This record gives sequence, structure tokens and C-alpha cells, in this order.
Amino acid sequence: MKKPLFFGAILFTLATLAWPLQTPEQFLGFKPGSDRNLAHYNQIKAYFEQLSRESPRLKTFTLGKTTLGNDMFMAVISNESNLKELEKYTNITRKLAQGEVEAAAAEQLAASGKAIVFVTCNLHSTEIASTQMAMELGYLLAAGTGGDIRDILENVILVLFPSVNPDGQIMEVEWYNKTKGTEYEGTGTPYLYHWYAGHDNNRDWFKISLKETELIVKELYQKWFPQILVDEHQMGSSGDRFFIPPYQDPPTPGVHPLVWRTINLIGSRIGYDLEKLNLKGVASRGYFTGWWIGSLDDSAWFHNIPGILFEGASTRLASPIYIEPEEVESGESFKNEERIFSPNPWKGGWWRLSDLVTYDLQATLSVLNSAARQRKELLFNTYQIARESIAKGESEAPYAFIVPRQQHDPAAAERFIRILLKSNIRVFQLTHPLRVGDTMFDKRSYVVPLAQPYRAFVKNIFENQHYPDIRKNLKAEPELPYDMAAWTLPVGMGVKSIPVNEPLKALMEPVQAAHFAKNPFPEELEEYIVLDSRANHSYRAAFELLGKGKTVYRNIDCPDFSSGSFLVKKSEALEILKSIHSEAPLTLTSRKKLSLQQFRRLRPFKVGLYQNWGHNMTEGWLRYVFDEYKIPYETVHPKDVAKKGFAGKFDILVFVGASETEIENDKPPKKWEKWATPAPPEYSGGIGESGEKLLKEMVKGGKTLVFMEESCNYAISKFKMPVTNIMEENSKVVCPGSYLSVEVKISELTAGMDKTAAIFFRDTPTFETSLPKTAFESRYTPLVFGERDLLLSGWLEGEAQLTRKSLLVDYRKGKGRIILIGPDIIHRTHSEGTYKIMFNSLLSAAEAK
Repeated sequence: MKKPLFFGAILFTLATLAWPLQTPEQFLGFKPGSDRNLAHYNQIKAYFEQLSRESPRLKTFTLGKTTLGNDMFMAVISNESNLKELEKYTNITRKLAQGEVEAAAAEQLAASGKAIVFVTCNLHSTEIASTQMAMELGYLLAAGTGGDIRDILENVILVLFPSVNPDGQIMEVEWYNKTKGTEYEGTGTPYLYHWYAGHDNNRDWFKISLKETELIVKELYQKWFPQILVDEHQMGSSGDRFFIPPYQDPPTPGVHPLVWRTINLIGSRIGYDLEKLNLKGVASRGYFTGWWIGSLDDSAWFHNIPGILFEGASTRLASPIYIEPEEVESGESFKNEERIFSPNPWKGGWWRLSDLVTYDLQATLSVLNSAARQRKELLFNTYQIARESIAKGESEAPYAFIVPRQQHDPAAAERFIRILLKSNIRVFQLTHPLRVGDTMFDKRSYVVPLAQPYRAFVKNIFENQHYPDIRKNLKAEPELPYDMAAWTLPVGMGVKSIPVNEPLKALMEPVQAAHFAKNPFPEELEEYIVLDSRANHSYRAAFELLGKGKTVYRNIDCPDFSSGSFLVKKSEALEILKSIHSEAPLTLTSRKKLSLQQFRRLRPFKVGLYQNWGHNMTEGWLRYVFDEYKIPYETVHPKDVAKKGFAGKFDILVFVGASETEIENDKPPKKWEKWATPAPPEYSGGIGESGEKLLKEMVKGGKTLVFMEESCNYAISKFKMPVTNIMEENSKVVCPGSYLSVEVKISELTAGMDKTAAIFFRDTPTFETSLPKTAFESRYTPLVFGERDLLLSGWLEGEAQLTRKSLLVDYRKGKGRIILIGPDIIHRTHSEGTYKIMFNSLLSAAEAK
């Protein structure tokens, strides 16, 4: 295969360098992309810091700390003059992106500005090629030789992230070096490569829960306002070599047509440029669709930025692979054949990391050349899209969404508003009461107008999604979305919002992030302080206080407070509550005297969270919530379950996201078997028969087991529960990641919840129960589907299969307890409205003995 180092006809030698820089190969002692060699994040960072000292065309910036405490850095690359005036050029892009000027002034700004291009690498840590390529790209541009390169440096400001997930890059490189030369070489870590999210770190770009996401979102939407974003990934090994846009249908509604047209134009140009270099197997459309908002490149679309996705065919990290010609797959109907959007298919053979580095480098240079050629047009498009979005918001319903002050959990509404502010959404607060139709809104209710530059983001966050029914013919199966059909964030968070379908006239003031610092702690509190169970933050307070040995009571039957509310004494807990309130605002009331007979004292309890080997992202997200809400827990691995005394160590043990076979013997479900890779003995295995026996001992001894999502199947099978999961091999229900409505019964497990809730449903265990066989067993189903109209947002086929079925089973056997939670009630932190089911399940183990 021809492997050109640089774009087009550029000839590049050390002798012609304007600045005598050290090459990546000289710095590392090996060429980036060479077989069985990987540059470590710390080496990459050190190299870019050296370039910043030696070249006037490159600067590095440290943005903050990652989840595990590493530095997140970026490199800004342009010519020397542009780098001296970064503030000037970011002011230009801000004014254009926010639509702050009139058209004539915008034309002048576009003529004088520079196109800003973001390139993000290595978000998924096993997709390692782009982080190696970044060194070659940085060197080439920092050296600054050649006509095309000079044009890029003159017209473009590149903001380059060599790794969006430094923690994971470090994990994968160190694991690769550890296993190199063994049978496990190239397998990737047998644990999540983001401490909490793993692969789901590319599902966080509208909820913005992770530290890394927040750091980059701030740069994207608050400071730089780029004209193009490129996010570089890898995919499977046996198909096309390189995916570029255009994307496959369907598109997400509301994205401005110019965004799609620009994506298509740039993507087509990449394909053209790579074809001139005879880089085979470059394809468009196919698997990657325009329906989604949670990924990095996709979220950019809703901020009027053409987001470009690269997906290169993976190697085994830095180890080469060989694909037989007959093994090459390309599209659903084609086998290694020519297609309109892939006219030069790859026919098989050796595939190396160096090939990926070449494709990534040449495609990135193509984008930068397009940005240089169309600089003024791209800048003015930024302005035009913003102004047209504002105009639509002024002339089309809905004109605004109102988040009322009265909420089931007021703090959840504030959290939602903070999320919008992170994405640079304009939010206002009423200074006087407002009537809209027959509804009266109190002052301090939040107003989110549609007349703003990022109108598409507002609509997609607030409105219910309606995924289209796409089939090749009437008898064909539906074509499902790449990830989720729905992402209506207020629905998932349990926040009430109301559309305004008439022009809005109201007295209101803008809300800034600093607004939330003005939430004072109540001064006049009596001795008995009550924390409302309807507020998630009350649970955080209860967990933290219990963890610090403080006395906490829970409401059993006092009618003055919500069922399950918490009671603490001011004399014991005041300072801790003040500290919590500064981070997580609390909903408090107090009384001078209360009868403790109506409350139950809680005791400290020990939680074990089971973590199977592999990439269990459900467990990772739950662990995130445990840490966020100060829940004391200990991670339990398969080998721990067999240890002597385990049955008595924990009061409650939680299993989530792991299938029955993964819990039992570490074997993945059949649908994932083809992607499974071997792991060293110390990182493999399940709990086996001995673990099953210990779990049964725990239940017999009065302990509690909690199973969530597909882990429920293990409990149903091993404990022979009077429960059937109707979703096991049920092809009649098709619901690709949607929000469904459920009815909530009064229960210890649903304390603090409203009468209805929204659950995220995707192949979710759904239960039918029957009469237990013995008098020592009982079951209660506090969360059930209604009779009809289950779909809130997304897509659902086969509703009749679900009606009157349960999603939560509280099963008791003797003194022990098993709780089955069918849905993922955490769901990437999107589902704050159902967190209480897990919180209450944990607190069931806190009953005083």
C-alpha cells in the first residue's frame, strides 16, 4: 500500500524546515504507528510542550484535571501572528456564533476572522491511532513548511486534543506494554477505560456529567466557537477501512440544513483527497446515522457546528492483523464490492497501526485545507445559521419552554438548568408572576426561549423524539438507531417543563452560572430538621450523615411530611448539612418538637457493588452515582465472593449490567460472543457454584440482594423466584432506547417518587409474577406499566406485550430479601427521576436491628 506521509504533493525533509524541530520519531525512539509501539500520553504531552517551546506556531494549554487526576491539555496551532491575537479571533467567532451583529458587520468579521477547527482524538481509548497521529500532525504544522501548510496556518486556527480521555490512554498503553509478547497482546484492558463510563464517555455530551466532557464543552461552546469539529475514532476490523460523512439517514430533526450540507461537502472532499492518494476502503453512509445527540461530533450539530466523524478499521492496538479477502465485509448487501459511497474497496491483507495513522493524518489535513479554502464562507455560515435560528424562534411555536418553580424535586430542576448553561443555552428567570393561557407561573420560574442561536439544541433537549419507522419493505424488520431513539432530558430527570405556543412577553432576567451560588442555607431552623424524600439531595445528606456516624431517622407514618423523609437533629448535623447544601442544595423544614415514634432510626450499613471483568458500563455509571451521592460501598470482584466470611461482610450486595452467564462464569451473552477477547486468569472468571451458594447464605441470613437490568435473570434462575422475564427472546417488543411511562405504587422502594415516572427502556427485563410456592415467600410489584399510551419519547412497537407488567419486584424469602429492578434507572446519569429506586433499595438494609 502506498503510504504518503503528508497531504497532496508536499515534500517534506528536515533540510527544508523553517524551524529545526525534533521529529516524533527522534523524540520517541520509534515512529508513531510502527508495529508494536505506542506513545504514552505523558510522552505525547511532553512532546507537544517541547514543540511549544521551540516553534512559534504552537501553544499548549492545560485545561484542568481528569477523573483520575491527569492533566487535560490541548495544543493550539496557527501562524505566529494568529497565535498572538487569539483573543481577537475568538471574539470574532463568538460574535458570529451568537448572532450579535448585523449582516454587514458579520461580512466584515468573516472576512477578517480565522476558521477555527477542533480536532479531538482518542475519546475511546482502545481507538489509539489518532493519538499517535496527533504527534505527526503537530510536528508538520509546527514546522510550517510547504504551500498548503502555510495556507492552513494563515487561515485556520487548529485546536488539537491528542487525547480526550488521558486516563484511558494511559491505561491502554500500559496494559499493551504489560501484555506484549504474551497471548493477550492487543486485547485491551479487561476493565473500563474510563473510570466511570468506559465507551459511554461518548454518550455524555448533552448531560455533561464527566469531568473530561465539561472541560471540553467549555472550550467548544463558551470560548472558541469553532467552524468545524472533527472527532477521530475506530471501528471493527473486517469491513471498510475508513468511514467519513455523509451520514446515513435518518437525520435528527431541527439541525440547520447548512450544517448537513457542510458536513456532506467536507466529507466528500475528504473522500476525493484520499482517493487521489489511492487509500482504499474509504466509505460513507452505512452504519453511522444522523439520529443522535449524545456523541461529541453529534452534539456539535445542535450548536451549529459541522461535526465530522472518522471511523478507521481497528488493529489490535499496535499489533498488526491479517484479514483474508473472503473475510472482508462491506455493507449489508455488498461483499467486498464497489459501491457509490465506497467505489474503491479494500480487498484484504495486512492492516497496521501505521495505515490508520496515515488515513487519519491525510483526512485531517483534507479538513484543514477545506477550512483554509472556505474560511470566509464557513465563518459567515456560523452567523447565518445563528440569525436564522433566532428568527425561527421568534416566528414559530414553540416560542419558549418554562420550567416551573413548583417541581417534585426543585433541586433537580436547578441541576437541569445548570446543564443548559454549560452548553451555552440562554436561560431567564421570571421576576414577576406570568400567566400563559390558563397556567400561572410563579416568579423565579425558568424560561428558555427558542429565539437563540442554539435553538436546535433546546428543541431536542425539551421535546419528545419520534423516531421514524424505517424499513426496506413492508415485511422487513425496522431499521433501528445507532444508539438511542430518545434523549428528552427533562423527562429522564423528572423535571416538569411546559411549551409556550404563543409569543411570550414577560418580565425576566438572564440566569448565569453564578446565580446558583446565591442559595443561602436557612438561618432559622429548629432542633428537628426534616429533609424531604422527594429531593434526591436529601438522600445524599442521609448517606453522608450515616457514613459519618450521625443519627438519622426516616419517616414512617408522620402525615406532616412526605413518606420516607429524613429526620436529623440540628445540634448534631448542622455543620455537615451546611457543607452539603453548598454543593447540593437541600430542601429543609424543621420543628421544635417531634414524636420519634413515627420515625424509624437508620443504622450504618455495608454495601458491596459487584464488578465483573470486562466493560460493564452500567456498573460504572452506578458507581459514579454512588460516589456523587456519598454512598459508602466496596467494589466486589468475582474472586472476592469465594472468600471466607463473605456472606457476613455486607448487608446488601448489588449486581447491575452483568448477564447471568457473566456473573456465573464470565461468559458474555451470545449476541456479544464474537467480540469477546481472552484475558489473563487474574482478570477472568465468575462467581461459580461456590458464589451462588454464598449468595443463598446471605439471603437465608437476612441480607438483601439487588439485581438491576439483565443481572435480574441470574436471580430469577438461581433462586427459582416466582417471576418470569417476558423480554427474554421477545421479538414482538421493539423499543430502541426510549422513555416509557410507568405507574408508581406506594412502597418503601418508591418513597419520595411521584405517582408516575419515566423509565428508559431497551430490551429491559419486564416481569410477570405468580403466587409463591411457600408461606415463607412474598412478592410486591411497586412499578408497573399502565394499560395504554406507554410511549413518552422515542419509538415503541408491541405495546400490548408490556401492559400491566411489572418493572420492580420486592421479593422476600424468610428474613432475606431480593430486589429486582428491570430498567437501568441510572442510564448514563440521564435518569435522575428514578435514582430513588436504587437509593431506597440500599436504605432497606439500614433498618435498625
